[in-house]
Amino acid sequence: MRVGGGIGTARDFLRAGLVDRLHLMVAPILLGRGNRLWDDLPGLDLTHKVTTEVAESGTTHITFTR
Repeated sequence: MRVGGGIGTARDFLRAGLVDRLHLMVAPILLGRGNRLWDDLPGLDLTHKVTTEVAESGTTHITFTR
């Protein structure tokens, strides 16, 4: 199943342990303070394999796979 949404949706599914694969794209740009995805979500790196890849544009793709 694929779920779309914002940070609130992502955090809810992560907290519930319902995420088998998470793909994040981090762009090298600062737009203010933003929202913190990882607050109160420790240990995702212990339950998932983490891989990263940097695109030519400078965007970092981070994938968490259970």
